[in-house]
Amino acid sequence: MRQWDWNLVFIHGTGVREPAYSKTFSIISRKLKERNENLRFHKCYWGGSLGTTLNAGGLSIPVSDQKKASETDLTDEDYVLGLWQLLYQDPLIELQILTISSEDKGSVFGEKLGEDLDNRVRALNPSSNLQEMLDQAGIGEFFSQSQSIIVNESDYQKAIESATEPLGEYRIAIARALVAQSAILVRDKYGEFALSVNGGLRDQIVEQIAAELGGTEKGVLSGIKEMISGTIRRIIQNNLQRKRNGFTEEYSGTLGDILMYQARGQKLRDFVRTTVERLEYPTVLIAHSLGGIIAVDLLLEQQLPQVALLVTIGSQSPILYELNALVGMEYNPNAKLPDTFPDWLNIYDRNDFLSYVGEKIFPGKIEDVEIDSKQPFPESHGAYWNNDKVWDAVWQKMEKIVNG
Repeated sequence: MRQWDWNLVFIHGTGVREPAYSKTFSIISRKLKERNENLRFHKCYWGGSLGTTLNAGGLSIPVSDQKKASETDLTDEDYVLGLWQLLYQDPLIELQILTISSEDKGSVFGEKLGEDLDNRVRALNPSSNLQEMLDQAGIGEFFSQSQSIIVNESDYQKAIESATEPLGEYRIAIARALVAQSAILVRDKYGEFALSVNGGLRDQIVEQIAAELGGTEKGVLSGIKEMISGTIRRIIQNNLQRKRNGFTEEYSGTLGDILMYQARGQKLRDFVRTTVERLEYPTVLIAHSLGGIIAVDLLLEQQLPQVALLVTIGSQSPILYELNALVGMEYNPNAKLPDTFPDWLNIYDRNDFLSYVGEKIFPGKIEDVEIDSKQPFPESHGAYWNNDKVWDAVWQKMEKIVNG
């Protein structure tokens, strides 16, 4: 590359605060200076002065959400809440625990007991009362499919093979597995908010299913609570604590910044503009997540001749434009980015569910480059910085601009 006096500006995304910003800035500087030590880097840290916070210290949060994280015993309410959160991830978790418990006890007659129960589960045809409740909860459409899925799972079959008295424990666990699996199917087909079931109705459905499978000796909690090992108990409790402790941070940082930008985004765009206007051509804007949205809106709002290249990383700008939710430009299938808009490199990862592609949405101006962090989401959303393929793509784009 011919010698140019490049300026590079890093615009961070939502929820980023110090020292996280400076750590990422240092990685970016190091990675690109390996290619050219004369590059000049400039911070654009808006989170400290413009990022959101709970200005009244969380007075808007219900008191019930501020329970001490130091609690050591789970109440029945906490237990049920945590258990269902686990069931919505793995509907067979209770049956797995029952299998372990029965193996510890040993069983001579388990196979016959399990066979009778299995026949009841497979032959279960909801009564009119149960069907009405299933439909009211929004899961009636998928109940039969859930039966088929559950009875064909190896964990279900292991539980059946090792079943011991009292069978009421198994009926409750199977009932909850059927409800949880039905909820998962609803979510997968219609989305997170399609369910219309509350805890009371959910527990009534569980009791009714258990009754139609032959009844249970205990209530909705059943005896499984006493069987849960310390490890499982800690998983449930820690999960609840993270919910309570992380809720405030999540809303005041990550989600709060997004909401604030939608309401008062001009302040953030002005902040970035002030940083860029002090620099000379050629300047590269490296913008992550919400930072990319800010940069795109700013460049649509005003020509900044200093900017030679926009690099968005893990960006939602393309999907916002398609949804007609991009501040700087209304959606039009025939629209193009203005001629004054700089070259645009968009880096995405298929495993980052907050990154989108733009070549088909913004034809002509944008180049999509895919990388693979080999990280699951949400870790993938912040896994770009130490990936050399990211900086190879950025450097190659800069070379292309220099060489015409």
